[in-house]
Amino acid sequence: MKFEDLIIDNSQTIEKNRLLENRLIAVRNRNRGTMLSKLPNETHKLETITTFRGVTFINDAKSENINSTYYAIEQIKTSMVWIIGSDDAQTDYKKLLPIVSSKVRALVCFGTQNERLIEIFKGYIPLVVECQDINTAVREAFYASQREGVVMFSSACPCGQLYADYQQRGDAFKNAIAQL
Repeated sequence: MKFEDLIIDNSQTIEKNRLLENRLIAVRNRNRGTMLSKLPNETHKLETITTFRGVTFINDAKSENINSTYYAIEQIKTSMVWIIGSDDAQTDYKKLLPIVSSKVRALVCFGTQNERLIEIFKGYIPLVVECQDINTAVREAFYASQREGVVMFSSACPCGQLYADYQQRGDAFKNAIAQL
């Protein structure tokens, strides 16, 4: 055996590892969706609240991290208006850009991190609206939606100072819808 035959071609190994990694990610994403779709419908997790004048309102207040919100946005089959209320400066919302740029037609943000959210999502979402409270956010989202459209509330972060927990956050969203 020659010495040249013993040398490993690193470029082939790296490419094989990259293909394997991409395949594993695809399988993980497919399995995650399958597993989550088998869970019983929960309050505050992709909960359809009502359809008002052709606009369907979905409460996803339980999504307190990027993965959960990514999955929620992925489940919506049409373009949507996304309401996000955040006072969390640590969440890396940039990880949502791939799905947001293809699914979200308008973003309505409220909370203490509005400037940060606007900076991250401008250029990726055609319309970004800033509000001070959930009631105004729901009203603005309704106006920004299209007939047969979807408005979803999903913060992708822990509740922080705005609400005590995700239940309170989801209930505030439901109460704001009732005031339309």
